[in-house]
Amino acid sequence: MPPWLVQRDVLAATQHDALLEWTLANAARFSPSALDQGLIDPAFRRSVSLRDLGPFTDLFDGYIRARLPELIAQLRMTPFAPSRIELEVVAHNDGAHFALHGDLVTGRSNGLGDRMLSAVYYFHRTPKGFSGGCLRLHRIGAKPGDAGVDVTPERNSLVVFPSWALHEVLPVRCPSGAFGDSRFAINCWVYRARQP
Repeated sequence: MPPWLVQRDVLAATQHDALLEWTLANAARFSPSALDQGLIDPAFRRSVSLRDLGPFTDLFDGYIRARLPELIAQLRMTPFAPSRIELEVVAHNDGAHFALHGDLVTGRSNGLGDRMLSAVYYFHRTPKGFSGGCLRLHRIGAKPGDAGVDVTPERNSLVVFPSWALHEVLPVRCPSGAFGDSRFAINCWVYRARQP
């Protein structure tokens, strides 16, 4: 299994609530989540997302950068200097999922560098309006349907793992279908500058 860790109570309650309020106010800006090169395939990835975190960009960028040496050490990864942090806020509503995949993207294909570390921050309303949506981490060489380790999307928590780790988002059930009842997440990808 890949190394992974969970941090709880990541943001102050006021920050969490402000993030949720901002997300709900920007619902109309979300669009279907894309795969590489802008491909939309709801059979593989079904959710809506927004690449602009507005006033919360600096908060998440700063949080990850400040803790990066500690996260790298805890995951027993080779240290690296971050060149960029990519952020995306995602809403998973009824039937949403993301099939088995890895986050590793190399500098040769994207010009941004190499994705090294992935982190997912979870937030949602209380009481929770959805069920399911666990992040399932898999061993190297896993195939769809293989068993893995399920991480529950707990409110105000962050799960961190190497970008090469295979993972999936299990189906979400949201009976109301209301955007505000979605399973919300902020995806963070930490890049290393392209090696010469």
